[in-house]
Amino acid sequence: MRTKTNLPNALYIHIPFCESLCDYCDFIKLQYFHSFAEKYLVALKKELDERVNNKEIRTIYIGGGTPTSLDNKQFETLLKMVEPYSEKIEEYTIEANPESLSLSKIKLLKKYGVNRVSIGVESTNDQILKSINRKHTFSDVKKVVNDLRDNGINNINLDLIIGLPNVSFNMLEEDIKNILSLKPNHVSCYSLTVHEHTVFYINKISEPDEEFAYQAYKVIDDLLEKHGYSHYEVSNWAIPGQESKHNLVYWNNQRYYGIGLGASGYIDNIRYKNSTSFKEYISFKNETEEEIVNLEDEKDYELMLKLRTKFGLNMVEYKNKFDVDLYKAHKQVIDDYVTQGYLINKNNYLIPTFKGMMILDKIYLDLQ
Repeated sequence: MRTKTNLPNALYIHIPFCESLCDYCDFIKLQYFHSFAEKYLVALKKELDERVNNKEIRTIYIGGGTPTSLDNKQFETLLKMVEPYSEKIEEYTIEANPESLSLSKIKLLKKYGVNRVSIGVESTNDQILKSINRKHTFSDVKKVVNDLRDNGINNINLDLIIGLPNVSFNMLEEDIKNILSLKPNHVSCYSLTVHEHTVFYINKISEPDEEFAYQAYKVIDDLLEKHGYSHYEVSNWAIPGQESKHNLVYWNNQRYYGIGLGASGYIDNIRYKNSTSFKEYISFKNETEEEIVNLEDEKDYELMLKLRTKFGLNMVEYKNKFDVDLYKAHKQVIDDYVTQGYLINKNNYLIPTFKGMMILDKIYLDLQ
């Protein structure tokens, strides 16, 4: 039987609805309809009550989809549902699109203790936004950021997408300067991926190649580092001390609850993924896929996830946990990566450099 100290203290909740479907998006999402959302919230509460048996949650992240696509009443229903788990909260994040984060919803966020908001900006160029079927403008972003701060929510993340069609390096630089003008605590930049069944795939739009992605990330990194942001994870920069506590749970290979359609979680030695069928989920037939994580799997996850961040992998802890001296087992490989400037080996920590973060898959495979 699990003891309370072994229970996850991080909670992810998935809201799959969007006001409209963006041309590039392949997340588990549905067009918002009031009746669908009503049924979904009932099923969500049932799973939340049944699965989450720890009220001392430290981080909550409500993502999507677009949680703010819910109407005001449904939005408050969601926040009330989560309220019993937020009494000990340190970081409580919700994702939002600028066009659907109204002042009334911001006041609800404040009322229910949400203290961090992640805004899907994607581009600061209004023509690019229109071309990818986004419904907001950069002026909307500026207004929402001001409204959040006026209402006492100051921990703000802004998301960008790298490699959108017709975006040059100069335009990307302009994006970063526009983002910097809003003084967010945190910036996330994700390279475009093109999935089957999306408009981008149908229109034969390509993902950026490795060289373009590297140069794009370099442009971003140079500008953000110059303005005091730290590149603490492959796709994430933050003012030091403002890193996402919730996402660090994932990258530190810690346990977490995942609630909602298609959500993933990690409890004890089981990684699970919920059903992606909306019909099944709202009928309370949430068939989960489960992976039983053995010691060898855990070792791989530890290596793969902890090398994503500037905090790196503690090789002493790794040895104590898995009885493997990583440096001794891969001395030549590690030394070569250090010499070439991809890794830093310092005080028994193995830490990726910017260059190393760009080729993590290769490093990970070489250290297995």
